[in-house]
Amino acid sequence: MILEREDARLSYFVAGDGPPVTLLHGFTQSGRSWREVIARMPEGWRWIVPDLRGHGDTQTRHGALCSMDACSSDLAALWDDLGVERSHVAGYSMGGRLALHVATRRPDRVLSLLTVGAHAGLDEGAREGRRQGDEALAERIERDGVEAFVDYWGALPLFAGLERRGPAYVAQVRAERLQNHAAGLACSLRGMGAGVMEPLWDDLGGLRMPCTFVAGQLDHGYVASARRLAASVAHGRAEIVQRAGHSVHQERPDAFARVLATHLEAATAAGVSSSSSTLD
Repeated sequence: MILEREDARLSYFVAGDGPPVTLLHGFTQSGRSWREVIARMPEGWRWIVPDLRGHGDTQTRHGALCSMDACSSDLAALWDDLGVERSHVAGYSMGGRLALHVATRRPDRVLSLLTVGAHAGLDEGAREGRRQGDEALAERIERDGVEAFVDYWGALPLFAGLERRGPAYVAQVRAERLQNHAAGLACSLRGMGAGVMEPLWDDLGGLRMPCTFVAGQLDHGYVASARRLAASVAHGRAEIVQRAGHSVHQERPDAFARVLATHLEAATAAGVSSSSSTLD
């Protein structure tokens, strides 16, 4: 489905019936990356799954921004169009940072928050170096094209855990990444990369919705981030999934579906209290 906006054509799909859950994908992915998790979830939820700016079938007009604010505005417009007053929001990596942005900027629209492999912004000393690195990657995409970049990106140690699912699955992930466009990915890096993201750590204390922050046991930096996030909000949990790296929902979709189902059920019932646990 398509939502026409002034500067973009937002592509999305909706599946199921029930309370709304909005799923936000990571960099180089699209909404399709969530279908496997949705298939493993119990019935009774309405899944709202957009392709974020710069990705998938979403198209932006020349000069349009790919930014946290622009994507947040897209989500609000999509919810309005679908008649959704408030939604549970879950996001992975870049999508997790966007979920945090939406929760802190528009808490009135968010029922609960779950992130996977995300943080709330880099410390000031690290931001400029990361911004320069993201700009170099954007230029690399524009120069060498999507296929060369996807092969480079997929070979990063961050995504080594996907290989445990076998070559056919790795090929599927690669094929989905190849459906993106160079201009869109470059725009996303420049507008939504960790280097340009305004840190949100100081804003997290104001969140009152139930929050779960997920990381794979083998993704050590993001384990620390998940625990820091959980300690920063009033109703936060850190869930550490064993035998998983950065892409928890793809490496161990069954385990992740259990985490997501537990989070949604607890959020629906009464929210959660601050704690940390380990899922085997």
